[in-house]
Amino acid sequence: MTYQEILYGAGDGVATITLHRPERLNAWTALMEKEFNHAVMAANADPEVRVLLLTGAGRGFCAGADMSLLSAAAEAGSTVSGHRHRDVDFPEHAPAAMRKRYSWLLTMPKPMIGAINGAAVGLGFVIPLYCDLRIASSAAKFCTIFSKRGLIAEYGMAWLLPRMVGLSNAMELLLTAKMIDAAEAHRLGLVSRVLAEENFASEARAFAVDLAQSVSSRSLAVMKQQVYKAMQQNIGESIDDAYEEMLASIDCEDFKEGIRHFLEKRAPAFTGR
Repeated sequence: MTYQEILYGAGDGVATITLHRPERLNAWTALMEKEFNHAVMAANADPEVRVLLLTGAGRGFCAGADMSLLSAAAEAGSTVSGHRHRDVDFPEHAPAAMRKRYSWLLTMPKPMIGAINGAAVGLGFVIPLYCDLRIASSAAKFCTIFSKRGLIAEYGMAWLLPRMVGLSNAMELLLTAKMIDAAEAHRLGLVSRVLAEENFASEARAFAVDLAQSVSSRSLAVMKQQVYKAMQQNIGESIDDAYEEMLASIDCEDFKEGIRHFLEKRAPAFTGR
């Protein structure tokens, strides 16, 4: 697929997806979503890729849905809003709750890091919630914006956001639509770390490369699945699943390599098997 509104590159075990409409602060369009979906699927199908890195071009991460989409919806109503549309084949193993717009991202085996380089607003705030880790530039800003547009908490945000920042903080962010900076996002737990703006791209990629090369990709995939599944389980069900996964991991090559590289005091050579 030839991409027009994203950039895609892979190397050192990392696939980088860059939202690429810098003149519009990477405002989200139907074409961008189609290309994003394709790139995520391609990265997960590539055996050389172990980690995905999502970022934006220029000074913004994503300013939300392109205003042309919102204007069309305002004039014609929900029939053209496209909110029920999808342009992706849902993974066969995905449970019903994960066969929804954007929630399918949580079923992908490889972790995705959101590298928030600038403003993340509206839908541009929602998309990083479906990343497994979020790193912010010191220049990043976050705003839900929906209440100022006469809209609602979109695409599962009402489920995701309170689990990340707590109920009271989530309600304040949603109801007030206030803008918060990277330091506040870190304090709330929305992002795991803040990196200096001037070195952000290189340091975010270095973090992703280290994750791709220093740990078992099989472990990453299993743990990602465990965490999201456990969010809808009781603790006993989670423990039972963990026991079965532990038995399975002991028979895997990566477990043996994990022991060998430690005893031999060398860098690991995990295969994902």
